[in-house]
Amino acid sequence: MKHVTYAILPIAAAHRAVVDTHIAEHWGGPFMVSRGVLHDTRSQPGFVAVSDDEILGYALYDLASDGCGITVLQSLRPNQGVGRALINAVVRAAQDATCKRVWLVTTNDNTHAIRFYQRAGFALRAVHINAMEQAQTANPTAGRG
Repeated sequence: MKHVTYAILPIAAAHRAVVDTHIAEHWGGPFMVSRGVLHDTRSQPGFVAVSDDEILGYALYDLASDGCGITVLQSLRPNQGVGRALINAVVRAAQDATCKRVWLVTTNDNTHAIRFYQRAGFALRAVHINAMEQAQTANPTAGRG
């Protein structure tokens, strides 16, 4: 696969419709549940990876009193460094907001993502039994993707 160059930019109005549509089509969005909190991704800040006006990936996050949670991370170009660059952008935004930590949540069967996040510097902190069932109960769009 040919390596492409891209810029990491804050999500602007021009990007928001594309990101929202992708989340609706591929994530069953616009709502995500993370650590028991329901997030409306349509209003979350984030970053996009862009090459020649094409979105190659995006990350959305939520600044909370105890840190910054990445609610969505999507690379549309695997093995191009897009996911890592988006994580780095969120980490910098969290540092600028004086967050003490950055976290994310994935399912325990997503071993590819777990390995990726560990290589990106994240550490496994907890396993929550039945978390998916609880998230689906809290998410009004669960099962409608």
